[in-house]
Amino acid sequence: MSLILSARLQTIADMTPVCDIFTDIGCDHGYIPIWLLLNNRCRKAIASDIGQGPLDTARKNAKSCGIDRDRISFILSDGLEGITTPDSGNNVLSVTGMGGLLIADILNKGYEKLSCFSSLILSPHTKQEELRRYLIGNGFIIKDERYVTDSDKLYVVMNAMLCKGAKKGCVTEDYSDKDYRFGLFVKEALKNEAVRAYFIRRYEELSAILNENKGLPEDRREVLGKEALSYREVLGIEA
Repeated sequence: MSLILSARLQTIADMTPVCDIFTDIGCDHGYIPIWLLLNNRCRKAIASDIGQGPLDTARKNAKSCGIDRDRISFILSDGLEGITTPDSGNNVLSVTGMGGLLIADILNKGYEKLSCFSSLILSPHTKQEELRRYLIGNGFIIKDERYVTDSDKLYVVMNAMLCKGAKKGCVTEDYSDKDYRFGLFVKEALKNEAVRAYFIRRYEELSAILNENKGLPEDRREVLGKEALSYREVLGIEA
């Protein structure tokens, strides 16, 4: 049985390396681990969520797609707290569909378990810059990033890893403010017309706010001005 994913979920699936065990934190409907199993992209999967409702839905979806019970486990867990990490193998952890600060908190609380995973697939719906700052400041490297538009929204998906022997507070790379805001792979992303159009629209929105609101508090104007400048620079728009 085939499973058709949304553009966002397909990007997450496409960025997930072939692996032995795929662990999905915040699995929701379970579509990602189910798709990976159906397409032989992982040998086994763990679908985890903090809520029993999403787990029940994921279990029903797996059954309707013909996934054998010995290939997927369903675990009620707050982040990585209830997850037993694999002893060996090429294993992938996914934390997607939530805010960047929550993802960072999940990784921080489960930090000691992360060395068991060769790749971390992360997709923050908000606070992407803050998540990048956490990763780079705590021993991770970001191997790849892709932007994708879905239902008129822009999402980013990251493939990261914890460096061998890394510890909390270990800065791994020299990122600029622009790198933290957009990531190192934004130039490639902007070759996509839909992504570029979204960036242009955001720049125009910021410019309009700055030009039309003369009474904007100075601290707010400074924040929006820096954001507008970063968009202008990455888009190559002349002043």
